[in-house]
Amino acid sequence: MPSIKRPSSSPSPSEVTRLEAVARRLNKAWSGLPAVEILRNAFADSAFIKNPVLVSSFGADSAVLLHLLSLVDQSAEVVFLDTGFHFDETLAYRSQLTRALGLTGVRVARVDPLEAKRHDAQGRLHRDQADACCQLRKVNTLNRHLRMNDAWISGQRQAQSSTRVEVQCVEVDRLRGKLKINPLAQWSENEIATYKVANDLLEHPLVSQGFWSVGCAPCTSPVMFGEASRAGRWRGSAKLECGLHDRTHIIASSENVA
Repeated sequence: MPSIKRPSSSPSPSEVTRLEAVARRLNKAWSGLPAVEILRNAFADSAFIKNPVLVSSFGADSAVLLHLLSLVDQSAEVVFLDTGFHFDETLAYRSQLTRALGLTGVRVARVDPLEAKRHDAQGRLHRDQADACCQLRKVNTLNRHLRMNDAWISGQRQAQSSTRVEVQCVEVDRLRGKLKINPLAQWSENEIATYKVANDLLEHPLVSQGFWSVGCAPCTSPVMFGEASRAGRWRGSAKLECGLHDRTHIIASSENVA
């Protein structure tokens, strides 16, 4: 099982305290702002945020945040974590959506091949140790690619699952010592759906097949009527998150956890 790799320079307690103060200030200042304005502020090169990056899975609802970003800055940096296990439909969708929105700053972050060979040479880690697989292919990869960024932006929403009900617009990623911004934190499922239709956004091809949340192919299944949007992720286990989103009160293991 791969060991958990911490960033090369973990944030000091004083730095975490500083970031928490900044998060409180930004949450107060941005409270009530439309998501597009939150993004505009995040990319405004302020005293608090100098080099943000948007991290996208190009999943079922990703088009909304990416469309909003295109209204702010089509050249803004976007990172896609290629785990090596994505659906072919997701990879095709990434290319199609990138072109449709005119995004020129999308880059692919791949798992370290030496690390993958050392810990998952057969590509079967996900079968018996899903948490370790996520750590290797998602968390470690993101850690490596966020080294030069002081903040990252995600599409997390409170309505997505029980593990995300406390998501705030601006949070502190204590593991990496960075600000994390969630412009869609308070958006409902209906608001997401309405925005897609109103802006004629390209839909992920698997959504029509019942995949309301799309992750890696081996660990994602269609969602049944009445289930939460992320119910198809790691079906049959208690695992609900991949571990990208550091939450001190939620374990990044099969007891709930980006």
